[in-house]
Amino acid sequence: MIKLDDIYGFPVIQNEKDGTVEIKSDCDYPQQSEECESLYHGIERQFIEIEKLKYPLNIKEWKVIIEPTEENIKNYFSPEGIMKYLEEIKPRLTDTKTFFKIAVSYSMGKELPNIILHFYRVNHEGKLNIRNADIFSYRCFIEYNIKQLTPERITSLKENKINHKWIKNIPLFPVEMIKFDLGNNIKKFKHQELNKEYFQQLW
Repeated sequence: MIKLDDIYGFPVIQNEKDGTVEIKSDCDYPQQSEECESLYHGIERQFIEIEKLKYPLNIKEWKVIIEPTEENIKNYFSPEGIMKYLEEIKPRLTDTKTFFKIAVSYSMGKELPNIILHFYRVNHEGKLNIRNADIFSYRCFIEYNIKQLTPERITSLKENKINHKWIKNIPLFPVEMIKFDLGNNIKKFKHQELNKEYFQQLW
């Protein structure tokens, strides 16, 4: 391992074998601290900038709320389940520049969360108020109750066979563009793939 310069106060190391870089942070939520928020936006900007968007632009946003019913938990409350859902609505996503972010939210008094899928479609019609990747990132920012994942709720997740480590990591997933492979299948999201060791299935 090679130690690199810190980023926003967090240690950075590089794997000598494959060149991957790991940031050692204690962030559970982007707004946990100024440093966590700066790190989160810095990572998210990279995923936006790599798409070489034409600015200024506009964003059409919509969201889907997946409630924790028995059927939904079985079908969608996992990384694979989310990809399954995206495949189900693929006709709405093809031939577009649509970014995606997953969120998790607890209703008051509930022990299981809602999964919220946020979609941000890029267009150049109407008011073009997104002028760079930084504004894009803040436009997609999701505020969290940083105390929402209580020990009791973690227990409920385990009892319902929902991967609590995945739920815990969702607030840190950046927005990414939905892309397709040569077979017209939706590609897995790069950040989640790079970090899946932190939320691998527990059983």
